[in-house]
Amino acid sequence: MKLTFDPDKDATNVTKHGLSLADALLVFDAPNKLTLVSTRQDEARLMDIAMVEVAGVVLVLVYVMRQPDEVRAISLRRASKQERTLYAKNYH
Repeated sequence: MKLTFDPDKDATNVTKHGLSLADALLVFDAPNKLTLVSTRQDEARLMDIAMVEVAGVVLVLVYVMRQPDEVRAISLRRASKQERTLYAKNYH
């Protein structure tokens, strides 16, 4: 899978969330992820919630599929309490 992202958005994401979009595939490729459709924007954005074993935390990746094999990362952050609860209900 090819990962793309805006370098300026990545810098903002690192400042805001302490995570680089370059690590987005850790969530995208997670075996036990929960995928939701975000209706916040006019384009079809997907949101994956997954436990990332390397970090030992539940992370949220917001992205769009540009091509069948291209993930365009928009945001990568730690899951909120509500998102962690939703994830736990589905995978624990």
